[in-house]
Amino acid sequence: MRSTRHPLLALAALACACDSQADGKYLGEPLASFDGYVSRAGVAPLEAAMLWQRGPPPSSNDQELATRAPVQTGFPARFTLNLYQPPPAAARRTLSPGEVPYARGNAGAVPYGIAADAAGALPASPPNAAAYGIDPNHWIIYLPSDVPPGSLMEWWLSAALPAGFHLLRVSAVDTTCIPAAQLNACAADLARRAIRDDGTANPGTARWFCRAPYRLSVALPGEQLVLDLGTVGLGPAAGSGAPCPP
Repeated sequence: MRSTRHPLLALAALACACDSQADGKYLGEPLASFDGYVSRAGVAPLEAAMLWQRGPPPSSNDQELATRAPVQTGFPARFTLNLYQPPPAAARRTLSPGEVPYARGNAGAVPYGIAADAAGALPASPPNAAAYGIDPNHWIIYLPSDVPPGSLMEWWLSAALPAGFHLLRVSAVDTTCIPAAQLNACAADLARRAIRDDGTANPGTARWFCRAPYRLSVALPGEQLVLDLGTVGLGPAAGSGAPCPP
């Protein structure tokens, strides 16, 4: 990510940021910019898209197209996604009552000129699925306010991040491989953050959060988005059957 600005600057953004940024229209200064490239060469004309996820993490099957950018020809095929507005209300969620709200998005690849419906959704059954794909290893997170130290959000994000847009790494976790001592330590940490630990994995409890099939960490400075064509979600899921590491 090259730049980020306070979310109040969104009040000055234009009303629609869902059109391609290659049409020559000036949309003002972006709130944030993310550089990236497509992982394969020799692909059909593509656009990079910002897809805000409306479902709970780590799902990626209910998304809203926010903005698009042309993908340059050649190898690597590069792009820059500029965000001119904060995410839509439908993408904003909270982990737990009283926690800082957030919105979660993925960078995606879509065929050039593909149309979204009135709600910003892409076709459910694309005619050429191989031309679609997301970056499964990064999420773009938007925070309308600072994350307090010692909060559940700090644990989830791996840092008490300030308000704005952030690029985070996301790693799949096989929850069947979590050692009991690690799970107990995680639950104790969340209990200190005022999350109830009743010994169960019921939704909203400490062990439910600890058993999430992914973990987040802050991306390194200069880290880029990588669109993997044909990939539509997070990597190997929990309980994939692979042997647990020693």
